[in-house]
Amino acid sequence: MEQTDMADNSQTSDAAGTMPERAEEYAVGTLIIDEARKRMGVLMDHVGGCLQLRPPAGGREWDCGPEYARPAREDEILRVNVATVTATDQGRRA
Repeated sequence: MEQTDMADNSQTSDAAGTMPERAEEYAVGTLIIDEARKRMGVLMDHVGGCLQLRPPAGGREWDCGPEYARPAREDEILRVNVATVTATDQGRRA
């Protein structure tokens, strides 16, 4: 077993853990965490250097500065999906 293989594997990271160089590199539909507001939103558009986010279950959009945006991690996405299913089963919106 070569140690170089281990070093190469440790340097790779998943897409959810990498930050794009510019906010425009986030694809529309991506789940984004707005660190300033501590909220998750779906990326709807890029306008005037800001990201326009909307709550995953729908609702009013808000602007998020690119310096406060990061892609949602898998555990955060799972939490939203579970909350949505639970709310649907109980006949309400998440």
